[in-house]
Amino acid sequence: MDRIRVEQLEFIGAGKHGEVYKIDDRHCIKIYNRRQYLRRELAALQKGAEASFFPRVYDWGRDYIIREYAPGTPLNRYLRVNPFTPDIARQLVEMVETMRRLRFRRADTRLSHIIVDPKGKLWLIDPVNTMKRSPSFPRKLLKGLMRRGVDGEFLEYVKTHYPETHARWQRHLESLRDQRDE
Repeated sequence: MDRIRVEQLEFIGAGKHGEVYKIDDRHCIKIYNRRQYLRRELAALQKGAEASFFPRVYDWGRDYIIREYAPGTPLNRYLRVNPFTPDIARQLVEMVETMRRLRFRRADTRLSHIIVDPKGKLWLIDPVNTMKRSPSFPRKLLKGLMRRGVDGEFLEYVKTHYPETHARWQRHLESLRDQRDE
């Protein structure tokens, strides 16, 4: 990290866990506010290294991770101006099911933590909370899709193409719908 001068890099964004800067077209660096966030995110990225939706890790240190840069638009903003497609639905289900298969504690994420790149590929860019305990149902993902009004399309896709997943989610879906109707 001594070679990288953060003040000379393009600022990408900041959140609860730290700040992200673009190094070049293939690499970015995330500088963490707390070591526990770095440890959890590094563990998630290493655990998900075989999954195509996780950025590759190139290096890390005491308070940073250098990883693959995922260009594009966060899914929550993307859906404001672009249609929800079967390909997005497929990638979302595969993301959740892959995380479940790899035994992540939380197979869920916010739409703002998913990037849609120019080719339509989805990337999970902020997996720090996937290492925390949570229900085995993607509640945050579904709530985000509900806010965008595309939850029906998504769930119909899941029911048609992933019936076992839909059946497993069914009881959670009913409680989520009840919350929405209140």
